[in-house]
Amino acid sequence: MELLNPFNLSKKYEQVFISQNIGFENEEFFLLKDSNQIIFLVIAPPNFGHPDIPNYYVYQLEIPLKAISWLIDSIENKFWKSAKEGGLPSGQYKLKEVVVNETLALYREMNVGAKNQKGFRLANFSRPSRKFDDNFQEFFITDALLIDGGLLDKLKLIEI
Repeated sequence: MELLNPFNLSKKYEQVFISQNIGFENEEFFLLKDSNQIIFLVIAPPNFGHPDIPNYYVYQLEIPLKAISWLIDSIENKFWKSAKEGGLPSGQYKLKEVVVNETLALYREMNVGAKNQKGFRLANFSRPSRKFDDNFQEFFITDALLIDGGLLDKLKLIEI
């Protein structure tokens, strides 16, 4: 797979959700899916260097479609609940598990896009970066996009 252009997608991809990437200036967020995976994708105007697609940088992460339930459960029940309520132990800000045969990690971040803006870093250690020379993919999502932007609700509606 390669970096996708959300303005010129193959018919095998469905645009599930599009929003301003809340918490990041001048960025647009796309949630895409095909029969096997969900794709988190952001486009941003290039500040320097060469754009990935005409006029934009592209940032992309893929996870198995069946991992959506793990992602939702991890956010709502592990990170957003206290240890007393069944969440992660106090001081634990990382969850790394094998989900649908892929090693996924979710990190709680306190400065996503801007200082003191909470969110998550999602990583897939089973797929190489489509942009950089890294053997993993990572993607940042703000709480504001999840809650105010409606991304979490949209994830819950995805049929697996």
